[in-house]
Amino acid sequence: MRNRLAPSVLLAAVCGFVWQYAYAGPILALALIPLVLFQRTRRSRFAVALAYYLAGSHGIPLAAAVFFGPGDHWLEGAALWLVSSALLASGWAFADKAWKAAAVMLLDALMPPMAFFDWISPLTASGVLFPDWGLFGVAALLVGISITPWLARKRALVLLPVLPIVWNLVYLSIPMHPQKGHLQGRIIQSMNLHMGPSTHSILENFNRLRSWVATADQHKKAKVLLLPETLLTWWPGNAHYIEQHVPHGQTWLVGASIPLKQPGMFADGIKAVTDHGSKRIFASVLPVPVSMWRPWHTPTGDSFGRMDYKAFWWQKPVVLDGKSLMAEICYDQLLPFSWLEVTLYRPDTVLLTSNVWWAKGTGAPQIQRASAWAWSRLSGSTDIEAENS
Repeated sequence: MRNRLAPSVLLAAVCGFVWQYAYAGPILALALIPLVLFQRTRRSRFAVALAYYLAGSHGIPLAAAVFFGPGDHWLEGAALWLVSSALLASGWAFADKAWKAAAVMLLDALMPPMAFFDWISPLTASGVLFPDWGLFGVAALLVGISITPWLARKRALVLLPVLPIVWNLVYLSIPMHPQKGHLQGRIIQSMNLHMGPSTHSILENFNRLRSWVATADQHKKAKVLLLPETLLTWWPGNAHYIEQHVPHGQTWLVGASIPLKQPGMFADGIKAVTDHGSKRIFASVLPVPVSMWRPWHTPTGDSFGRMDYKAFWWQKPVVLDGKSLMAEICYDQLLPFSWLEVTLYRPDTVLLTSNVWWAKGTGAPQIQRASAWAWSRLSGSTDIEAENS
């Protein structure tokens, strides 16, 4: 038994760890399934899955120490890392059959609390295998996993990869999509920034605002300019300043903490800003749990401290110049249930906004990009990214 378990644990950990290297994570994620099914006991299946999730999310303690703000938060981050990995691994302990493994993948993606932390999900591989299939690609992946034992009994297992391979060759050889960033005559450009986080100083935050507005104002040729997540809090003075600086005929899509009607509650959203006004067009489906989304906490409204953000759970496309847009804001980019909404609507373009100043050395930005690549591929959408480091 030990001879069977040890190499499986090691290989599973490798499959989780490589998520931070290019697109290796989504490509190798499905290896978790045979590694789990190869085990004979619940304990060993749990151990293999736990190794995968612990290795894949190993950057959480370091990220939490920065993201959660001043103070000694590494214990909080370590607890989140261990508990979330154990939650995600728990279902795999019962996956002694292929169809059960498929069921675990689906339940983890959709059922709380696992769905709140279902990063590095093997379900993401549906975008690798079945690009442009949408929800049918997810169904094809789950069915393919479920019928694998039947194909093995029929000695026809070699047929399983034929369809994905053929379809990928067709997909890559035909120019199915418009050039990335084009939107029916209007060009969306993104702007990366290196501003870091906001501070407790009103003067420093205003200087920060003036700096990125001046940088954005240099993009004269862009009809639509995408900016990173939570660049500022959308107080009336800040909003007025930005509206005064947006060139005529141009639209800025600005990531902001947007005050809601409930006192002290904010949306991690995107404002569409022109020289004559602004409106919120997107909000994060699930801001970062524990740090941003805290439903157990009474909001204080402290715009310079740890703010409370609302989870919006469901988003719909926004039409701009006859083309549909959806947004995946920061943490949403890691969550299958958020991407399944994108896959359902299949927009023309997905806007990816994030802050990565807190994630240096954690692998989180690379995991976000790998996840976004695979899911955008599944929905047949182009994507455009703006991040603040």
